[in-house]
Amino acid sequence: MNWLSVITAPFTFTLGLTATLLSYLLSPLLFIASPVIYLGHVILYLTLLPLRILIKLEAFIYFMTVAVLIGATVGIILHFTGSTITQALQIGETPEKQRRVKQESIDSSPEDPPFNYLETKDEDTKYLPYSTILEEEESSRESE
Repeated sequence: MNWLSVITAPFTFTLGLTATLLSYLLSPLLFIASPVIYLGHVILYLTLLPLRILIKLEAFIYFMTVAVLIGATVGIILHFTGSTITQALQIGETPEKQRRVKQESIDSSPEDPPFNYLETKDEDTKYLPYSTILEEEESSRESE
């Protein structure tokens, strides 16, 4: 036996015994706490889900960000070049003439009563000529 193994043997025995005792003492606590640990894993999974989706869409997000920046830059450049050209050519905006508003459109109460479809349908059937139907029947008999 080596003198180093003689010195470390009691420490190894003590640490092994302590670890075994802690294992026996902590395993029931771990068994009792396992539902809480499981719920913690589920909550952590659900809170990190948006980040997982963002990681999968990373290339698309980069593309859209660059597209928006290029579009905004080109839009600003076109705006300033357009305004510079209109000032250089002295093209101004002419104000459009405003139409006069009729008083009827401002007044909220209608002058005529609202259109009633059911009443007009009855009135229309009163004035239909019955001879038209008879003439059509006679012409269909003659064609036979």
